[in-house]
Amino acid sequence: MLDHIFLFIYIFTVGVTFAVVSLSLLYWLRSRDSGRFNTFLFIVYLAILLLLTGVRFYWEELLAGGRGVIIGTGLAEFAGYALLLYFLPATVNHIIGRRWTVLKMSASITACTVYFSLGTVYLLTGFLKPISLAAGFIYFLALMVILVDIVRSVPLIHRGSTRATVLLMTLLTVTFLPLVMAGRLLGDTVGSWAISHSIRVLFMSLYYFWMALIGIVFYIREMSSSAEVITPIHTVPEDLPITDREREIAESLAQGLTYGEIAENLGISPNTVRNHVANLYKKLSVRSKVELIGVLRGERPY
Repeated sequence: MLDHIFLFIYIFTVGVTFAVVSLSLLYWLRSRDSGRFNTFLFIVYLAILLLLTGVRFYWEELLAGGRGVIIGTGLAEFAGYALLLYFLPATVNHIIGRRWTVLKMSASITACTVYFSLGTVYLLTGFLKPISLAAGFIYFLALMVILVDIVRSVPLIHRGSTRATVLLMTLLTVTFLPLVMAGRLLGDTVGSWAISHSIRVLFMSLYYFWMALIGIVFYIREMSSSAEVITPIHTVPEDLPITDREREIAESLAQGLTYGEIAENLGISPNTVRNHVANLYKKLSVRSKVELIGVLRGERPY
């Protein structure tokens, strides 16, 4: 009986998730910029992971697939979830128009590699306590760097709905991924700690359901809001030692636009925008985007 209920929840979640895929596609088609397209690809990626969960459950439980099927679907699952630890911070970087730093790139790659390696070792040899505990500690440190960076970056996101969506999706994911690994490990135990495959499918369905619900709320709010006309604002102090082009970019930054949006509005490349912003950093003696925006809005001296 419970398996039928869990299956219904999974099917319902698939429907909700593909509703978000459709909304994301429509949102991109309204304004075909790279940021919306990258977000659409991210939503499609989540939908594929959800379908993989159902395929693995069908092969392993209903068809009683052999060890080769279990290892193959398990590796695909761990690889897919590991890449989330790259896509999430990469999405945040794109939204706020920021490049990777060595530390943040290293943390993301480390978290991806360790998560996939732990899953691979578990599938092939079982749980090796000393190695797994050491790797788990490294994974936790890398995950904390990613989480702290995203939380600190959230205030740089101009739109409130985008800010809330990024934060909620991040918190759900960094909580979910360790639990997926724990569920896999406990799935092979016996006694009161054992977790059935059906329970794990239910848990993953709930994760995707909440992710999809966040996406639906976000897209409905964005698509129902009236179209905004971007007009220059004159909060940038007139006495700043910058060129006319740098002033145009500065005014756009003060409005909270991303590098991609600025490039599209001015008909230049994002790399050109980044070069102008780098010049603004030097001329105004600032070290971060927060400090730069503070100077541009007249909230702090340069």
